[in-house]
Amino acid sequence: MMRKFFGKKKDDDEDEATEEEVAETPTDETTTEVTEESVDDEIAEEAEEASETGIAITMPYHATLQDRLRYLLTDTVLSSSIEAPDEWKIELMAMGERFMVCKKPMGEVEIASGAAPDEDVFIRIGNDVVSELLSAATFSEFSAIFLKYYKNAEPGKFVKIELRKPITDLNRRGYARVPTLKLLIGAAR
Repeated sequence: MMRKFFGKKKDDDEDEATEEEVAETPTDETTTEVTEESVDDEIAEEAEEASETGIAITMPYHATLQDRLRYLLTDTVLSSSIEAPDEWKIELMAMGERFMVCKKPMGEVEIASGAAPDEDVFIRIGNDVVSELLSAATFSEFSAIFLKYYKNAEPGKFVKIELRKPITDLNRRGYARVPTLKLLIGAAR
């Protein structure tokens, strides 16, 4: 009887309640945005940690991934923790070419084309990712791009890491001390 007095019907109250319930429940679009943002936040945090360690130095332009890796592994700031007895061997496949990056005990870092016999790690990088890695201005940007495509591969954009030896053995031989090597194998942990 009161409803008739104030001009409200019972159906109007039910409609208002369902509209409030719909407004409170998240849609699929907001759910996917949250997960994408959380991934971006995670990558940003990792890049921020890298920049806090002094790795936000601008890198010079490099035409090939081999040149970029040579710079990253011989730069005095980035590779200061490479020690003379360290020994490691990485084989990479990028832009349709196989090449190896290695360091012999008491030797210098060497980059050569071709397959590496008895490599520690094999890494495949998609051509589009190589372009992005070469356009990265700092090591933190390089790290963010590398980790992004390792964790979330897309068609044509991927980073695949295959450890050929146990991670504890690799860490003993110097991989855990050098930021570039730690990035290259650390994502596979």
